[in-house]
Amino acid sequence: MSDTILRQAVIDAEFRSALIADPAAFGVEPAELPDAVEAVDQESLDFWTKGIAANEVVACASTCSAGPFTFACDGSTK
Repeated sequence: MSDTILRQAVIDAEFRSALIADPAAFGVEPAELPDAVEAVDQESLDFWTKGIAANEVVACASTCSAGPFTFACDGSTK
């Protein structure tokens, strides 16, 4: 099994389903696949990107420091 197919099967649920449905088309055995990663929780993602939390981050954007999982503001806004 190629590294590309392996990575795709781990992160892409739709591709993984197609691969398991017809493994011969990809030249793999389903037993060779590692566990898939957890699917994205769309409701949580929307909360942080479109919901109340997103508005709070925008409110102090000029004084915020943001990382992939955290953000911190000094309290002043423009």
